[in-house]
Amino acid sequence: VQLYLAPGDPDPTRPARWLAGFASVEAAPGESVEAAVELPRRAFEIWDEATGSWSYVKGSYGIQVGCSITDRRITATINV
Repeated sequence: VQLYLAPGDPDPTRPARWLAGFASVEAAPGESVEAAVELPRRAFEIWDEATGSWSYVKGSYGIQVGCSITDRRITATINV
């Protein structure tokens, strides 16, 4: 399971989406399983060249969950 984040407001200094976390699970055909993916604070930070440190970016983020970047099955929006 892969979880991608996308900034709610387009930002030319950031990618359109990035892999923010993942989990590995196994399921038999027809079986349902849960997968927990933790999002570290760093997933919401960018490198600030002026200060030489990571900077937390508050705002709206799209969450996309699926098996790959081209197979996103669940989407949601969060505010941090």
